[in-house]
Amino acid sequence: MIAYTTCNGPSSMFTGLDGRFMRRDVATTAVNMTYSYPTYDILMVLGDSNTQFANDPAKNGFVAQLAEFYQRQMDVLNRGFRGYNTSRAREIIGSVLPKTSVAQDSTTTDDISPLFKFAKKLKLTTRADEITKALWPYQKQNYPGISNILQLIIILFGTNDSRVEWSEAYNPIDQYAEDLQYFITLLQDPDSEHYSPDARIMIITPPVVGDRKIQELAKSRNTEPEWYNNRTQTYAAKAIEVAQAANVAYVDLHTGMEDVVAEYRKNISSTDVLDGYDNYLIDGIHLNVNGSAILFGLIHDTIAKNWPEMIPLKS
Repeated sequence: MIAYTTCNGPSSMFTGLDGRFMRRDVATTAVNMTYSYPTYDILMVLGDSNTQFANDPAKNGFVAQLAEFYQRQMDVLNRGFRGYNTSRAREIIGSVLPKTSVAQDSTTTDDISPLFKFAKKLKLTTRADEITKALWPYQKQNYPGISNILQLIIILFGTNDSRVEWSEAYNPIDQYAEDLQYFITLLQDPDSEHYSPDARIMIITPPVVGDRKIQELAKSRNTEPEWYNNRTQTYAAKAIEVAQAANVAYVDLHTGMEDVVAEYRKNISSTDVLDGYDNYLIDGIHLNVNGSAILFGLIHDTIAKNWPEMIPLKS
């Protein structure tokens, strides 16, 4: 079911969760329709703008890399929301995470399987899902079915949470930790409507902040900086603390980038380089091509270490 919320826009318009306008008649039609479409199991990435922008292949976005890495294995869903901190994400999380539902029975599967009709023509009596799997052209690959499972969720917040106190996006660090734990509980608690017992969870710390670049941009806008790397580092440490307490996997992106920047500085002599961070960040906070490559590599290594069965066999 596709759900939409009303807004203060034109009377003939609706907005979806992403804030985009659409015609009222289109929205009304969408609300009244339920779609069943064959999908692979799901890998979801939840986060702020560093996730939202990560679908861009021009930036070598890490979500785009994950989609390529898991093609014909899993469907990768980008649920990045620009400007969000964890508390704001908490307000909409019920519309983002999948809801627990009873698996569809074979009758329903028979009705919606496009290959079942072909099987009936051949007068085959085998279960429809077995027939469809047998006819699936990529025998070494996962078979997309109607009932998909959330296999992995990657959560990346903290850049906005760690902004200075006068910023609207600022989120106190204890609240940030509570929100991260809330997301984990929604997925792990059997009483939760979002209970996903098969879901693997990975927490990613916020990336580094390029202080000098942020200061330059703030000066050009006649304002004060909203981000500082030492503040973000504190939130990164808190994210790791939450992940360890909950016994879920994590990626220390902040330290990983600091290590790479430190190594990069050893090989440069120009004083024009903004502390080396500009080699991995677009504007002091968002990952560029090099920063995205670092993150994807860390995610890959974390998956390989914790869940080696999730490394796909390409054909």
